[in-house]
Amino acid sequence: MKFEPKWSGRGTLYVLGALRIAYGILWLQQTTWKVPPDFGLARKDGLYYWTGEMVKYSFLSPHKFFVESVVLPHFLVFAWLTLLTELFIGFSHLLGVVSRLGAFLALAMSANLLVGLARHPGEWPWSYLMLLGYALLFLSGHPGRTLGLDGWLSRRLNSPALAGRVWARVLGLLT
Repeated sequence: MKFEPKWSGRGTLYVLGALRIAYGILWLQQTTWKVPPDFGLARKDGLYYWTGEMVKYSFLSPHKFFVESVVLPHFLVFAWLTLLTELFIGFSHLLGVVSRLGAFLALAMSANLLVGLARHPGEWPWSYLMLLGYALLFLSGHPGRTLGLDGWLSRRLNSPALAGRVWARVLGLLT
């Protein structure tokens, strides 16, 4: 008898749900050192320091140019965007609500980290690849529909009363 894994089985869905929750906790934990109101600008540490490191270690010239010419001169705007985006990613995955949108944003943030910091001597580049891989995994399915609020939301969006509405279809894609 040949064993064939069943990737769509109930156990797999619960494992993916647990991984999604852990991924959300990881993103939320990473917001704890991005401290407003100046995000390390005054002391040249924290998020400000790591943004500067991207200028030194980015492996794509256009990325380096953007960080140096746009992000750093407008650091506080981008710092707030970073904090709010990471909070959204974290809560989206933790609660399983609009989790595909959270996964898309995590993919973009992870790609930025990979490009900007993978060459940094104090960083482990595989961690950025894992962040990216989890984002791709969650983007490829509907991770919040098991152990998350997306399951409840998708049932409501697929009800006969809402099924034909464009906004309900769009929101259903994000769950």
